[in-house]
Amino acid sequence: MATVLAFLLVAAAAATAIVLTRRAHRHWRAERAGRPYELPENRLGTVLRAAAATAAALVTATLAVTLLGGTNASHHHPAVAGPRRTPTGRAAEIAPGPVPPPRMPSPSRTPKAPPPLEPRTVGHPAGGTLQVLRDGTRVWLPPRYDSPRAAGVAYPVVLARIPARGDNDLYAGLALGVDRRIADAFIVVTPPDCARDAAPVLSEVDRGYRTLTAATARASLGIGPGALCAVREAFAHPGRYAAAVGVSGTYPRVAPGSGPGADPGSGPYPSVLLAASPGESASHASARALRATLRPRGIRVRLLDGVAQRRELFVRVACYLTEKLDGPARTDRAARTDRADRPAARSAGPSATFASPATLVPSAPAAPLAPSAPRGPSAATGAAVSPGPSVPPEPAPAPNPGQVRRHR
Repeated sequence: MATVLAFLLVAAAAATAIVLTRRAHRHWRAERAGRPYELPENRLGTVLRAAAATAAALVTATLAVTLLGGTNASHHHPAVAGPRRTPTGRAAEIAPGPVPPPRMPSPSRTPKAPPPLEPRTVGHPAGGTLQVLRDGTRVWLPPRYDSPRAAGVAYPVVLARIPARGDNDLYAGLALGVDRRIADAFIVVTPPDCARDAAPVLSEVDRGYRTLTAATARASLGIGPGALCAVREAFAHPGRYAAAVGVSGTYPRVAPGSGPGADPGSGPYPSVLLAASPGESASHASARALRATLRPRGIRVRLLDGVAQRRELFVRVACYLTEKLDGPARTDRAARTDRADRPAARSAGPSATFASPATLVPSAPAAPLAPSAPRGPSAATGAAVSPGPSVPPEPAPAPNPGQVRRHR
């Protein structure tokens, strides 16, 4: 009822303000009409009417603000019931009861953490698929990774320290080695920077992709400035990688068991391949000095130079990794990882079926990179291969027609 009366008062005040305003305007016009006849103007009536109209407008505004404020308060703060009356008319005192304990949120109502962002596909270099994870890590999947025949097949992993823009020659060389049936297929993982520990990155990749998690199926590779980072990473965590590869890099102050977070007792030191293109004299000299440092420790170091074409150089690197790492294999964990809720990576390569290690049969036995040979031109490519370490090379096994030649 009070609200209705307040609305009526506001309406009445507003009507009064309008009427007074109109009367003041009329009086002013009437007084101005007498100017041509030189009649005196009576401005007092206009002023009084205008003042009354202003006062009515202020009353209207005040009542409207009060009415609106009271309405909003009644919606947000309901009226508190007064004391309960007894039949005799006296207010009964209500004894305060126990304070209820705070309500704890039920497990079903607990807000859940947002799901991790799905990998984003940014390109298809060399017929594979390049994806970016939520932390900036890039993952290159080999061609035919998502073919039906590759379902459940896990791949060895190469942790690559390469420039942020990527290295298409690396991807092309790895894919070319598979096409020639002289090398296995690898998953290439590139962390955002060298300072970040690779263990969490590899764990995240293992959860989202079909990878072989054993140290015998992992290698650390670096190109240019990343070569030093890759070799140091492999020597700081020897139980994490089976091979380390440095391409076109320099290696000052590299020692096994040193580096940030080093764990020298975690396993045997990996085999090392140091490669460089013709004309990279600083890289050649640094590689020879590192081999001289590692030779007394019994670490196998192989030098590769004289290959002019960058892509062919990485084909040789793929052959070396095929020798040192476990090849792709079907595993139960890979079958579970290859689940339907992860968006499939679209392959831009030809629609050829996957060739597993058992079907990679070269037309001629694939000769591995010679660990020990005098420097001189190669009969096939004209490239020169530097002599290997003082450790005698392993005897080459007889070619097995069921798989790519592999030895460690």
